[in-house]
Amino acid sequence: MKIDEEGNLELTAEENQTLMDQLDIPKNQYDDPPIEIEYTSIEENIAQFKATNTRTGKIAIMEFELLESND
Repeated sequence: MKIDEEGNLELTAEENQTLMDQLDIPKNQYDDPPIEIEYTSIEENIAQFKATNTRTGKIAIMEFELLESND
């Protein structure tokens, strides 16, 4: 996962598939999935986000290790 210049999450294909599976998103909704993602915390270099299936209310927690920027 990385965050683009506009602050949007960019998931790898594997991360995206895992999220779709965790939230029970059917393949016919992959182009416009009913998912809301919100930042919840950063602790000890781990950023945590909550993803919610807005149709079913199912929740998945995503955690990513923070890496230093190469700017």
